[in-house]
Amino acid sequence: MIRAAYALVFLFLTALAAHAGDDPYVRPSDIDLLAILAPAPAPDSAITREDLRILLDLQATRTPEMVAMANADVQRTLQRFSQVVGTDLSTARAPKANALVDKATADSAAIFLPAKAKWQRLRPYVQFPQIKLVVPPEDTYSYPSGHAAFGMGTAILLANMVPEKAVAIYERGVQFGFERAIAGVHYPSDVEAGRLSAVAMVAMMMRNPAFQDDLKAARAEVRSLLNLPPLPQDALPALPSPSIVPTQAEAPATAK
Repeated sequence: MIRAAYALVFLFLTALAAHAGDDPYVRPSDIDLLAILAPAPAPDSAITREDLRILLDLQATRTPEMVAMANADVQRTLQRFSQVVGTDLSTARAPKANALVDKATADSAAIFLPAKAKWQRLRPYVQFPQIKLVVPPEDTYSYPSGHAAFGMGTAILLANMVPEKAVAIYERGVQFGFERAIAGVHYPSDVEAGRLSAVAMVAMMMRNPAFQDDLKAARAEVRSLLNLPPLPQDALPALPSPSIVPTQAEAPATAK
């Protein structure tokens, strides 16, 4: 996995360079995923055996529509949430919201990628040849899932902008990560760890006044696009509760 190590370094430096000179919403010194998450399951562990069983079941039942959606969601962009929010969330239409998501994603990468490199869990299609990949391969380690973290993190931000659609937005965020298991590129336990990572990292960001200011600006922008009334100026950022966020088994197979 030498190439994987080089890829991790490249992605790590790219994420930092994208916001060079910016004060991050969260720093690597603020949060330690190695202390928050359980260690990556070993290849011969009961968790990995159950992961493999689920992946093989998903592989046997996935439809062309599921495969198409998983490939479309390879792109980690805010625009992939346009349908569930109900308006075009492209950079041209929602520059403030995109800037918020892009910066949060880049800041998270500085925390996320070293954790992947530390645990070095091989991708399921590398560890088990019977897993047939239906999205482009990724030459990085598997645990935790960056796609699942992006999906849940973006859902948290959007649900704070449009709480009227919070349940559907969280479902879309869960789906974004669970598609990685459907596609065979991640284990279900990778996906779960990615979601937990996102909640922890966004919770830390919410303590940052600059983040709160940027979130309020993005919220006003998105609500204007939807012709929704402003939320109270003192509305505080909120994290999802277990009653709102569906489990992986409830994740929808296609976008709503």
